[in-house]
Amino acid sequence: MNLLWIMADQHRADCLGYMGHTVVQTPHLDRLASEGAVFEQAFCQSPVCMASRASLMTGRYPEAVRVRGMGLLPPQETTLSELLRRGGWRTGAFGKVHLTPEQYTLETLKSDVPTLDWRQFGEAAVLAPPVDDPCKENYGFESYEGCEDILQGHFRAWLGREAPELLEQRPQRVPLAGAPGDLWVSPYPSAYHQTTYIAKRTETFIRQQQRGRPWMAFCSFVAPHHPFEAPAEQIARYDEKAVPLPKAKGGVDGRFIPQPQVDALGEADRLSVEVRRRIVLHYLASISLIDDNVGRLVEALRDVGQLDETVIVYVADHGEFLGNHGLLRKPSLHYDETLRVPLMICGPGVEKGRRVSGLVELVDVYPTLAGLLGIETNAGVQGADWSAALGSGAMVGKEAINSSMFDMAPLVAGKPHGPYGACVTLRTAQWKLNLYPSAGRQYGQLFHLAEDPQESHNLYGEAAWAGVREEMTWHLVRRQHIQADSLPLRLTQY
Repeated sequence: MNLLWIMADQHRADCLGYMGHTVVQTPHLDRLASEGAVFEQAFCQSPVCMASRASLMTGRYPEAVRVRGMGLLPPQETTLSELLRRGGWRTGAFGKVHLTPEQYTLETLKSDVPTLDWRQFGEAAVLAPPVDDPCKENYGFESYEGCEDILQGHFRAWLGREAPELLEQRPQRVPLAGAPGDLWVSPYPSAYHQTTYIAKRTETFIRQQQRGRPWMAFCSFVAPHHPFEAPAEQIARYDEKAVPLPKAKGGVDGRFIPQPQVDALGEADRLSVEVRRRIVLHYLASISLIDDNVGRLVEALRDVGQLDETVIVYVADHGEFLGNHGLLRKPSLHYDETLRVPLMICGPGVEKGRRVSGLVELVDVYPTLAGLLGIETNAGVQGADWSAALGSGAMVGKEAINSSMFDMAPLVAGKPHGPYGACVTLRTAQWKLNLYPSAGRQYGQLFHLAEDPQESHNLYGEAAWAGVREEMTWHLVRRQHIQADSLPLRLTQY
């Protein structure tokens, strides 16, 4: 069985047609969703790119893989691509993998070309190399062509061959007073946008594969991650007046939020209605371009006669506030807008048209995909394998999910790096608790989700709910304890 793993960056769960959004145009993803299983309550392990991706690719929690916020995935960890490569699969990655640091690559290595060669970072990161093993090269990917937020060397080389006249084009700023600096119209039309480039490289890999040997293609888009940009023709698909404004919501009392996160409060509220609507418009237009290219990949599978032999997954690493709670982008405030993500799986072994309402975590994706492909996972995998349940109709879901963000200060000379700081979360179907472990016990959020699904009323400081807060705190401590790294395995008691 083949695997087409499609991933978006910062795509929130509700911005899809099949998740109920009334304006966004995602017909190809909607069609796939109707042919597979939709996880309506899927949550990331960290609302920041690298920690989430490291967890997603290994089936282990951020604490276990030692990627806390940003960092470097230690090569001792086993990725799904490595596991499949050992099992005989051809493996290729295209776009934003982001298991190695971008800024270090650009500023220290002086390269704008993404790399998965962990050896270039290992000494500076104080990582002991593993035994030399070809299956660990590039984290298990035999073919790789990257395109990341600030590392676009491969893309620009492709653009220079395909449309050299576009190389010197610059973004068109939106002419609205007070618009943030990362709101613009892309200088590239859809056919030459980074999203299309990533899909085309994935398509080429798919078409090159020979029947008889399975393959894995990891197609990972940079979009709809900020900047809030999209090609002009994608923006023109939408009636701007019909684009809904984000609900303000509440729950962001600054008395219960520490530095540096408190600095992010109210950013969206300070923007005009026109600017806020334009941000949402560009975000949705960016998703529509992803959807167009999902259609491209499905058509390629149909052309080569392998659509019925391929498991397809669509997922995002984390979400986006998009103006809810007065916030933009992804500061370390753990509301569902950044923790809840799209997750859809279709293909052989998956019941068609299924809607899974139980809580699941992205750490579960690795073992579930391995189960669907009929391959045994490695020791240390911490996620749950839902593959059998997806085919049998059995219940899917966990009692609670856990998400963590770690302090980013050590990365920038001991100073806070934007509105990112330590926050740990335990979320059940009924309750959510957010704590700030490096700030102080006076900071936190407690939401009664059964009565307040918008997370607008913070009960953390109210004496009437102290018992619930203490009970949730105990369960969070227990959860952090039991999901610590189980490797190396204990062989005897002494």
